[in-house]
Order: sequence, then C-alpha cells, then structure tokens
Amino acid sequence: MSRANYFGEKLDYENLVCTDIGGTSFDMGIIIGNDWQIDYSPEMARLLLSLPMVNMESVGAGTGSYVRVNPTFDKIELGPESAGDQVGVSAVETDVETVTVTDCHVAMGWINPENFLGGDMPIDRDVAEREIKEQIADPLGMGVYEAAQGVIDILESKLRNDLEAVVTGEGYAPSNFKCLSYGGGGPVHTAGYTKDLGFDEVLIPEWAAGFSAFGCGAADYEYRYDQTTSIDVDPDLSMEEAAETAGQELTEVWKNLEQKVEDEFENSNIGRSEIEFQYNILGQYQGQLNSIDIESPVSRVDTPEKLERLLDTFEEEYRRTYSEEARSPELGHTVTQASVRGVRDVVKPEIPTEETQDPEPPEEAFKETREAYWDGEWMETKIYDLHALQPGNELSGPAVMEGAATTYALPPDCETYLDEHRVHHLTRTE
Repeated sequence: MSRANYFGEKLDYENLVCTDIGGTSFDMGIIIGNDWQIDYSPEMARLLLSLPMVNMESVGAGTGSYVRVNPTFDKIELGPESAGDQVGVSAVETDVETVTVTDCHVAMGWINPENFLGGDMPIDRDVAEREIKEQIADPLGMGVYEAAQGVIDILESKLRNDLEAVVTGEGYAPSNFKCLSYGGGGPVHTAGYTKDLGFDEVLIPEWAAGFSAFGCGAADYEYRYDQTTSIDVDPDLSMEEAAETAGQELTEVWKNLEQKVEDEFENSNIGRSEIEFQYNILGQYQGQLNSIDIESPVSRVDTPEKLERLLDTFEEEYRRTYSEEARSPELGHTVTQASVRGVRDVVKPEIPTEETQDPEPPEEAFKETREAYWDGEWMETKIYDLHALQPGNELSGPAVMEGAATTYALPPDCETYLDEHRVHHLTRTE
C-alpha cells in the first residue's frame, strides 16, 4: 500500500483502489485522500486480533491457481492451491502436474511461450493444450480453447465480484476512485476484472510486475504506537471544561505514545528533529458501537480551540462517511483509541517523466501479429514490445504487449493510452 500511496501522491491521484495479482492471490486495498485505511480488529485464521494492521483483502486466486473439474457437479473450480512461481504444466522444467490459469493464457495465445520471463523459463504450448484437453475439456465435453476461455471468464468474474464487494462494502462508489492494477499477473486480467465496475480510470504502470519492489524503495521509515482509551467529551460541558478534562487526558496519552515512538527512532540514531509526527484517534458518538479513524489537525487538545478543531474534523469525516443526516453531535463524543505515528522520509525512487510522442507507436515497438483467442473466436492480434512503446502512444485491441516480466492483454473492445509517466490508461470502446 505504501508503494501505491507514494505513486498517488506523486501523480496527484488521491483516491485509489489498489489491486495486485501474482501467482497465488488477488490483493485489494483502498487509499482515500492519499492515506491507507487501518483495520483495528483484523481477522486471521478466524480469530480477531487486537492489532492494528493496514486494511487489505486477499483472495486465493492468481495466475498460478490450479484448475480442476469437480466430478460431482461437473464444473470448473479454481484454487485455492497454486503452483506459485512454478507457473503450470506448460513450464516443462518444473514438476507441476495440474493445469493452471497461466496454462490457459498460453493455449489461447495471450502469452508467448518464447517470451516468458523474457525467455528465461521454457514454456511448451503443446503441453498446455494437451493437459487442458485431458484435465478440463474432455471431462466437460468442451473444446480445448472453449475450456480455457471458461477458466479465464470464471477467474475474472470472481475477481470482479470480490473487487466490487471490497469497494461498495465500505460504502464507496467505484466512480470516485481510480483503479490501480499491478503485479506480474495484473495486466493480463485488468480489462476483465474491471469491466462494468465504473471506475473513474483504470491505471496500469509499465513496471507493474516490479511494483512491489518499487514500493519497498518508496516506503518511509515509520513507527506507530496505539492505546485503547475511553475518553468522553460530554455534550453538557462547555468547550473550556471539556478541554480541561477530556482534552487534557487525550493530550497526556498522545505525549506518552509520542515518547515511545521517539525512543524507537533513537535506537536507530534518528533524532526528534528528523521525525514527522501524526496524531490519530478512533472516535464515535457516545453510545455507538463503531468508531471512525480521524487524523487530528493538532498534536495537543488541551485548549478549547484545539479541542474544537479535533471535533470539527470528526464531524466532517462522519458527514463524509455516513451523510449529514446521520450526525448526532448532541450525544457527545467518545475517543476509543489514540495513536501516534512517527515518519522519517527516505530517498525514494523516481517516477519517470518523459516527453509525449505521436499516438502511433514506433516501428520498433511492433513485433508481429499472431492468432489469439478472444471471446470465443480466433482473431489476428498485434503484438508489441511493452517497453518500446512511447508516451503518447495509443493502441486498440485486440493487442498484446509483451514485457520482460509481465504481459498486458488488450481485448477487442478496449483501448489503452501510455502517458508521460509510463502509466497505461485502459478504457473500453463499448
């Protein structure tokens, strides 16, 4: 999430839905106002943890997911087991015996067997087609390519449903977000899992496969401490009285947490002058069950003016989250948790900025044409070198852009535009 947040800050994208597909999973997270959400009661192995974590959702569906036919119901099932970095049966130097999603890509002509990982991993299309026939197509009475297309459709439908649930389940509309797609398997499926969801834009960095490594370089040096509290700001008190009671109590909690953060940095010989502090609360109306996370505009609330600014920030966030009609300031407020984050900037990787060229791709970017299977039929498909495309270039599907570590698949009803930061903008023509 830190990588996506840095990306959004630099390119002025405040609200992002982040999607990452690798070989084993599909990971999703939401960034609002250039900050990620924190889950204060995360679930792990069906247990609730009292440990704040970045709010992310993961499902066991990736490009390495195993594909099987359920013999009882005669239907295709995906995962949750995965071949991971062993790719699939088509990767002849591995010992994988079960068809994977990537094998279907290979059979359909989306992935060039001679270009997988830049040609470093041998892939055999004949093996992929043979195993799909034996393991999937024949048991279901289908053709090989029809079965492979069915696998892709099932996967992308699942990803699309999960993604929609994550966004709308939080009460948000996809139209207020740009969807950022990355991971080695992301660009292959972006068009499929974002279809009809109504995102403001769909963004695919050229370096999607290396986006996690990019994020490691973009992550700040940070410590965070939290403390559970039960601090009431009673509605029948004046702001002066509330600042002397609840305000002073919250201020003391913040001071103690601040010192703990400072001590952590001192262990790494980083002084206070190098640290940027951020102060947060979980706040709610008195008597309610759910709290919302508020970044405080002040570091102390021991005066009426400062406490009023914090409460105004809570009211503004509550209004944005739930609506004006849901506000109940007459109930008073409760602070259920206080936290302090300390951040020390690090030298971050540069996002490229290049001069925009003509819409027509350069000759050296075009590699060949080949037949690929799209929506039930074979189509002549243009193949491009992903990294030879220039900012300003525009492409219409069907097309495939092959990179050293990922493949960007552009279906017939899609277009893409490469901007000056080498980020693709995916749109649909229908």
